[in-house]
Amino acid sequence: MMNKKVGISLVIALIVLIPLMAYQFWYVPNFTGDDYYTYVSDSYKEIIEKDDSGADYKEYYYKQKAYDKDGNEKLLKFNSTIGRPIKADNYLKVVYNRKYDKVLSWEKVEKKQVPRKTIEQILK
Repeated sequence: MMNKKVGISLVIALIVLIPLMAYQFWYVPNFTGDDYYTYVSDSYKEIIEKDDSGADYKEYYYKQKAYDKDGNEKLLKFNSTIGRPIKADNYLKVVYNRKYDKVLSWEKVEKKQVPRKTIEQILK
């Protein structure tokens, strides 16, 4: 009877632990990142690309300094992903994945949402 309870407990523990371990060791490093903040002006580079059918389309690339919540600087490269330049004079929260050295996403934020140490660095 005791061995059956131990066996059931082990099975339950494995059912709970395997997804948690998969999340921590696979999902987190591959699909999450650190938050950085930047201020966007008209500092993009417009490049004309071709899609699979050979039609031209424009991409807007950014390469600029961004800062984490502690004010540490990182030079980040990303594109607009919206088919047009990002509106100038906006603050962005950028999610950067260290494993792939790549920006995963960005979103517009209000100035008051940017951490104080970050704003200090951006306004220098």
